[in-house]
Amino acid sequence: MRSLQELNSLALRTRRMFGEDGYSPIDIFALVNGWKDKKITIVMFPLSDKISGMCTRIDDDIVIGINSNTSYGRQRFTLAHELYHVLYEEKLNRVICGMSIQQNKSVSEREADWFASYLLMPYDSLLDYHNGVDDWNINQVIESEQFYQISHMAMLFRLKMDNMISSEAAEQYQAITVSKKAAFLGYDKELYLPRSEERRYFTTGEYIRKVELLAKKDIISYGKKEELLLDAFRADIVYNLDEREWIAND
Repeated sequence: MRSLQELNSLALRTRRMFGEDGYSPIDIFALVNGWKDKKITIVMFPLSDKISGMCTRIDDDIVIGINSNTSYGRQRFTLAHELYHVLYEEKLNRVICGMSIQQNKSVSEREADWFASYLLMPYDSLLDYHNGVDDWNINQVIESEQFYQISHMAMLFRLKMDNMISSEAAEQYQAITVSKKAAFLGYDKELYLPRSEERRYFTTGEYIRKVELLAKKDIISYGKKEELLLDAFRADIVYNLDEREWIAND
């Protein structure tokens, strides 16, 4: 098993590949979708409540599926988790990942959880952000997960495993209705909720670029292009809908 130091180093290396520093929060969806050096397609789909995501890699083509029924914060963690599998595991065909974090998991899954945590919150960054706080209260926990845009469970996992909070405190903070507490602290609830309805079925990344390229080269017809985009749940592109039209049709 890779050590935590190795996993943090891999996370920092990945940030450098994105052109990001080792301290700031990152928009991981935007970075992966725009990462043309890697052929990655992201598919949002409502999966079983026992599955957070899955991934497959065939040659250089990578597909990452994310459970769209989970909160936005968890979706970000899942994407970071799946990146570990597709980037740093040599023998990969298909991986299906459960919802729990670290509990009763294989070595591969535990490594992917730690990598995801370090990718979104590098070790030194989290230490510096609260400048050595010894006694984390719930307000500081929520402030941190809002800053790094990470799920409440993933935040508690990290703080507990880094010995920044006790198991008793983690259980106490886990039991609260975090979206309500965050709202009273002045934050939007978006981090703790699934994304908008039109994003429950949605595809971004390499697949969309390839369809557009094939159409531009006249390798496929306009009708086939529309069919392929609809198969990828991108009616917004086919029918030229913008966000306001999606909202108006809800």
